[in-house]
Amino acid sequence: MMLNIGEYVVYGSGEVCRVEEKTKRCFDGVSANEYYKLAPVEYRNSAYYIPVKTAETGVRRLLTKEEIYGIIDEIPTTEALRISDKNERAERFGSILKSCDLAGIVGIIKAVYEEREHRADSGKRLIAADEKAFAAAEHILHGEFAFVLGIKENEVPDFIKARLNEKQCCSN
Repeated sequence: MMLNIGEYVVYGSGEVCRVEEKTKRCFDGVSANEYYKLAPVEYRNSAYYIPVKTAETGVRRLLTKEEIYGIIDEIPTTEALRISDKNERAERFGSILKSCDLAGIVGIIKAVYEEREHRADSGKRLIAADEKAFAAAEHILHGEFAFVLGIKENEVPDFIKARLNEKQCCSN
């Protein structure tokens, strides 16, 4: 994957970064290789150096507004990831979060939200692993949505609700 200087991409498990430069660096003390220097939008004093040869494995292009609208529009039909065994669920949620599979991330959010509602009805709280997975999934999804849409991350849930209400209103 060829990246352009100044372009914004998603690195790792959902961090929006700006491609700062393409440079040769010697990190092992033996040989210099070509790297992309990525600067996280959220943590401006940090930098990641990604080998040019393997950039496609850890970096993806940002979603477009149209792709974001499509993901939001599919939320009502996206399956919640219901896994009863807590260890299996934690493992599955972890692999989805690492892969940055957006449909899977929406499935995590839906599953944990539904579980939170179910447990609240019986006076119980979510287990810590589910809370952690929910927070990580929201951060991945909301961070990219906020950046692309030009809104604050804490405004994304209201944006999603408004979009879903608009679609529901127009389809009736």
